[in-house]
Amino acid sequence: MNNSILLLVSLSYFMGAKSIYQNKYTPSIYSRIIWILVAFNSFLSVIFLGNNSSVILLASLSLLGNFLILALSLKRSKKVFGYTEIICSILLILSLIVWIFTRLPFLNLTISLIIFLIGGIPTYKKVIKNPRDEDLLFWLFFALASLLALVTTDKAHLSGYLYPLFFTIFDGGMTILCLRRYLRNSHTQR
Repeated sequence: MNNSILLLVSLSYFMGAKSIYQNKYTPSIYSRIIWILVAFNSFLSVIFLGNNSSVILLASLSLLGNFLILALSLKRSKKVFGYTEIICSILLILSLIVWIFTRLPFLNLTISLIIFLIGGIPTYKKVIKNPRDEDLLFWLFFALASLLALVTTDKAHLSGYLYPLFFTIFDGGMTILCLRRYLRNSHTQR
């Protein structure tokens, strides 16, 4: 199962890298830095929660993938620090404070996932307006990897499966929105 997760996440970030090289994706440099910090925060949380190897692999590959996307987009990125970045930065600082004073990895992970959710709102808005705006395969491959990690988790406690559940839903939702591009094509061809 871990080999499949590795393959799917690698394919996902390959598609992201391809979008950067084709100038189809030009992220905000500030957002990418926030995503690396949030990915690192999530990675530490799943380790301290004692999640299984599939979840830890998914989180570690997400962290590496975020480093890759940042590195590739340094010269192509926008220098925008908007409301989303402000809110996510505040929550990231809150998460750091919570971690320093409480050492509650589940709370830390939850805050990280809220940051991912808030940070994803602009992307969701763009894809709702134009389903061609995002790379379908980037989201699909990561959603499938998350689903595989979710299948392998201990379902006894939310802390054991929250991370892959979130990305199965989040990336799966983005995949469904991206798939609308094919529905529009089939309706216009009739």
